[in-house]
Order: sequence, then C-alpha cells, then structure tokens
Amino acid sequence: MRRTLVLLLLSASLLFGGCMQSLSIGDYAYALYIGVEEGENLPYKVTFLVAMPNGSGADSSSISQKTVTAEARTLFEAMETVNAGLPSRLNFSRVSSIVVQEKLMQDGRFLSFSDFALGKLDLWLNLRVLVTPDSVTEVLNGILSDSDPSLSKLKHNIGVLAERSGTTVDVSFSEMMEQFESKTGDALLAYCGTASYSVREDLTGGNSYPYLGGNVLTDSILKTSILGAAVFDDTEMVGVLDGQHTMLVQMVNDRFERGRVLLPNEDGTILTVYLYRLKAPKITFSMEHVSVELYLEADIEQPEYVALEERTATKAYLEEWLKTELSRVLASLQEANSDAMCFGREAVRSFDSTEAWESFDWKAVYRTLPVSFSVSVRLSGNLPVS
Repeated sequence: MRRTLVLLLLSASLLFGGCMQSLSIGDYAYALYIGVEEGENLPYKVTFLVAMPNGSGADSSSISQKTVTAEARTLFEAMETVNAGLPSRLNFSRVSSIVVQEKLMQDGRFLSFSDFALGKLDLWLNLRVLVTPDSVTEVLNGILSDSDPSLSKLKHNIGVLAERSGTTVDVSFSEMMEQFESKTGDALLAYCGTASYSVREDLTGGNSYPYLGGNVLTDSILKTSILGAAVFDDTEMVGVLDGQHTMLVQMVNDRFERGRVLLPNEDGTILTVYLYRLKAPKITFSMEHVSVELYLEADIEQPEYVALEERTATKAYLEEWLKTELSRVLASLQEANSDAMCFGREAVRSFDSTEAWESFDWKAVYRTLPVSFSVSVRLSGNLPVS
C-alpha cells in the first residue's frame, strides 16, 4: 500500500510539474497602491504604484518604485494589460490603499468598478480608501521619495492622523461598503492631494484650518498629503470637510481621541488648544429632538497668556465655540443630506424589526431633525492655578 502511494505521488509530480510555475520573490512586481480615475478612451484609467526588482532571481537585490498605467473596463483588464508590459509578474498581496478620483465618487461610478472579486487578486478587504480631486497618477507619483523607499510614512500617516489628531479618517474598503449599504450613517473617507498653495472651501464655507487634502501650506519631500474627509450621501460624494471639521464629526461619532483647534481671539491672535476625549459622548435621541453632550479635556499651548482670572472665561469661550462649530457643521451636513454624524445608529433603535426600519424614510426626518450640542471642557493643570 505504501509503495502504491509513493508511485502515485511520483506520477502526480511528473504530470503536473511542467505546468506549475516556480517564481522566486524577485520575479514579482508588487503593487503597493492602486489608483482609479476617468479614462479617455475606456471607462477607467488604472494606475499601479509598484515596487519591482532591478533584475531577476538572485540578481534582484535592489528594488525600484514606479507607476504604471492602463486604461480598461475592469480591474482585471487593467491588470492583464500592465502584466503584458512588465518584466516581472504583478502581485497584489501587498496593496495597502486604493486612491479614487473625486468625480468617480460623485456620480457613483466607482461602485461599478469596485464590483470585482477582491479575493481572486489577493486584495485585502481592509485596504484603505482615499479620495482625491487631483490626477491619480500625480498623487501616486507624489508618494515616491528617496528618503522613504518603503513608503511606510504615508501608509502610517492615515492611521496616525485619524488617531492622534482626528483630522482625517481611517476607513477600509469593507467599512466603506458597509456604510454604503447601511441606513444608519453615511461614510467619510480620507481626502488626499498633491501639495498646493490654494485653499478650497468645505461644506461649511469659509477657509478653516487645517486646509483640505493636499492644500496644506507646506513644502516637503513627499508631494502628496492627507487631510480632511470626503463626505457621502448614501453612495455618492457630496462634498468635503477640512481637517478641523472632520475632527468635530469624529467627536460625535466617538472616534475622536485627541486633536487641536485654533480659536480666533477678538484682538486677531490665535489661541491654540489641544483637546482630549474624557469619555464617550452622551446622545439622547427622539424623532423630535436630539441632544449631544461631549466631554473633553483641554491644554492651552501657551498658558502664560491666560491669566488666572481669565481661566473661567477661557473655558466658557472654548465650550461655546465648539458648540457653535458643531452646529454649523451639522447644518451643512443636513443640507447635503449626509448623516455623517451617524444619528441613524440611534434612530434604528426605535424600531422593532428590520423591515420597519428599512421601510422608514430616515433621511426625510434627518434633514430637519433639531439637534442641540453641549460641550463640557475640563482645563488641564498647565494653566495657572491658585
């Protein structure tokens, strides 16, 4: 019996050995980012930022990075086209993010493109999704830097900015699709762009700081930056929020840990305040009125400018400013029909069945839903004390 098994295994190896590919790691080009924008001749222009060996097999000790582009009707078609022109086989196991042109998100065309079998390309459902108003090719080329050949800085920046400043969001492809299909809240996606010195208004109007997307007033080695959020109504993008307004939305969503706001003083100076989450927001919901209570701790960047007798006034000013800004942001979201603060998560609890909730026109109620905010701030010990 054992001899028969050995013979069968040997036969199988001879039968299939000629058909099996034996590629070393140096024979692959690894796609790190995928970019999707409108094509000129075909529906989509797909750009891959790839890391590929300078050589093959044992000679592939050095790695170069470059962008390769193909117009196509589907991701599979783009992959096949690019593979035909690459010296190495394209591998998708290391893709971390997909960057999508804004106009494809505005009219929902990205959903048609993204209706592909992710598993067949070894794409992870937790890859990050970013939206850009700029050329996808320029955005991906802006990531390339000799000082950071692993691209680790930008990959980690999304998560770091979302966690430590609240000025953007860290949303995966699967989370995006879940929010697209859910009636309990609308999606926010990370916003990125190439370095620019212009300012773009967000949904609330005005030029709030920090500026949007790539419009950060800086000059650096990396020409692509991430800040702010793309705002959605169901599956269509309806506008953008700058970094500071994104942070306020995250406070209500209980996804805020810490961040910074810049308060304008009457004398024209700016007061920099660092904020920290003390506990979860308290939301009291009814279909007639919603109240939101936020609990924060605050550090003043230059406490010597705040006299002891002004401590109470500073606290009251900060609380009132946050309350006013939250109301402004919500009014803009309601006008855009976007439940980005996810009050739908509270509304669904009023229903006894999924059928009853799905037949309910939540957005019609949401657009005129009265919401009041209250903010309780605890000033930290870096202010003068008695």
